[in-house]
Amino acid sequence: MADSQSHQFNFHQVDLLRQHCTSISTRPFLARGAKLTRCQHCLMSQPACFCHARKPLALEIDLVLLYHRDEIHKPTNSGRLIADLFPAQTHAFLWSRKDPDPKLLSLLEDKNRRVLLLFPDKDKKNPVYDLVQEHNSTLDKKITLVLLDATWKQASKMFHLSQWLRQLPCISINMAKQKAFLVRHAKHDMQFATAEVSAMALNALGYNDQAHQLMQYNATFNLHCLKSRKRAGKEVSSNTNSLLG
Repeated sequence: MADSQSHQFNFHQVDLLRQHCTSISTRPFLARGAKLTRCQHCLMSQPACFCHARKPLALEIDLVLLYHRDEIHKPTNSGRLIADLFPAQTHAFLWSRKDPDPKLLSLLEDKNRRVLLLFPDKDKKNPVYDLVQEHNSTLDKKITLVLLDATWKQASKMFHLSQWLRQLPCISINMAKQKAFLVRHAKHDMQFATAEVSAMALNALGYNDQAHQLMQYNATFNLHCLKSRKRAGKEVSSNTNSLLG
């Protein structure tokens, strides 16, 4: 069993955003396993802590996680894995249709950045950034990837309702090639966990080692999520038995 107390990390941007959302929330976030004693860093039940696998890495580009409010508190959220491995390069903001964070808008409008949106624009209304043709021509600007961290339905809503996102070029990834890189993928061809999407993009951009490390970390995360859920099930069963006894 991992000792969650032996691992100490500075809070990254996702941690700080989650704390902020908690401070302004009018009611607590409750989900299955809400009564578990959780590691403050990885959010798993303490017996399922996987902090030992967290090893921050260097990265030449930035990543922006744009969170739906329902996603930020979920222990199963994979977006925070990105901040775990790349804390100095990851920004996190809460999505708002009408009032996006001024700091977010300033980042998106930074002339020294090449800001790209990782989302499949089926309507073809956004510009498209081709990795092969355009990557070498933007080496003078810092590539900044924006990810919509939400369920597929929520992410689609965020994309279509946010006019301030519709000017960003959508990144073009060879999905057939990148699927072979994944450990798993969802039933819908374009439904991937946030960590998986990020790993595909990093791999396509040539950051193969970082992409591999992120996928390995995501695989560890998935295993420990299952372990934590089993622990939650045992505690629920134990509590039910004590009530019936």
